[in-house]
Amino acid sequence: MVKKSMISFVKGHMGGNEIILLSGDQIPKGKEISWSLLALLPPGIRGHQTGLFYRLKYKNRVKVKIVSVSGKNFISSCGGLTQVFGKALLETNFNEFLGLEIHNPITEVFLETDAGVVPIKIEYQNGNVTRVTTSMKPFIKECYRLGTRSTEVANINAIKVGRVLVVNSEQIVTQYPDTNFEKIDKLTLQTLWKIHKDFLEKEYPNRTSGDFAVYDLNPTGNGNGRVIFPHYIPEGHIEPACGTGTIAVGIAMVENGDIKTDTGEAEISFESGGSPFMIGGPDLTKVELKIKNKRVIEGSFSHSVVDILATGKIWI
Repeated sequence: MVKKSMISFVKGHMGGNEIILLSGDQIPKGKEISWSLLALLPPGIRGHQTGLFYRLKYKNRVKVKIVSVSGKNFISSCGGLTQVFGKALLETNFNEFLGLEIHNPITEVFLETDAGVVPIKIEYQNGNVTRVTTSMKPFIKECYRLGTRSTEVANINAIKVGRVLVVNSEQIVTQYPDTNFEKIDKLTLQTLWKIHKDFLEKEYPNRTSGDFAVYDLNPTGNGNGRVIFPHYIPEGHIEPACGTGTIAVGIAMVENGDIKTDTGEAEISFESGGSPFMIGGPDLTKVELKIKNKRVIEGSFSHSVVDILATGKIWI
């Protein structure tokens, strides 16, 4: 009989981007990825990313290792995870594992990620977290270090932002007129996977999955555009909202001239969080960028809907 361990978890979501938070100190060394996948995959709790959090001796600083369900490996950044973490820190007992100082009405925490140190600001009022703002400067620096450039995949024009493939949906519809982003059907999914697969084969031939952001500039509500993130279609990993993906879209828009500013600052709201089968949705992902010489030098984001879904213990 295989011996199992019971570990605590918090599950939440940011606009449909489902996140599982675990105490890394409860997981044996060397088992971080395998135990995370047991939580992420059926019949576990199920989610898109897991965050393994570790205490540090520095004030209000915590280490996190992030595992992706599609890549089945560590990833350097996850914006949705930071948003759910901010919510969980003040609205659940997750801080019992970390011992961070909580301040009312604003708590600032620093997350050590594989991309760098990520500051997050948590606004708190009347027993509820009202907003979490995540600085994405480490991810932005990583994107430029890895390179941003125009590319052609499956006969459409796209932009590579770090490891992220970013495509304007109009480019896809022009080349593949049968695609439908208002109701993403089987044919549209096949087209999206054709595009993403071509990108992976050209850029990362040893990988089967990656990050993919699709946007358009035709909002239906209060946003400036709409987004969806079909990161790994063969396994159904399609996120209605994604923090890193949205920042990558912002960088791409600066690169191709969709964002112009006289002040060096820009603020964009993307409609998101609808479902895996439509672009956009009722939520807003608010992105704030600082731009110099047509290059993003700083950026942050917050999402309008972040919820805690469950807390408890899981046998692994």
